[in-house]
Amino acid sequence: MGKRKKKDTKKELLEQKRIKFQIYESFTAIIATIVTMLLAIITAVLSWID
Repeated sequence: MGKRKKKDTKKELLEQKRIKFQIYESFTAIIATIVTMLLAIITAVLSWID
C-alpha cells in the first residue's frame, strides 16, 4: 500500500509539471502572436507613410 501512494504522488507531480509547461507554452504563443501583430501594424504604417 505504501508503494501505491508513492506512485500516486509521482503521477501528481508529473501532472503538475505538465500543466505548468502547458501554461508557459500558452503564454509564449500569446506573446509571439502579439509581437507578430505589432510588427504587421508597424510595417503597414511605414508602407503607408512612404
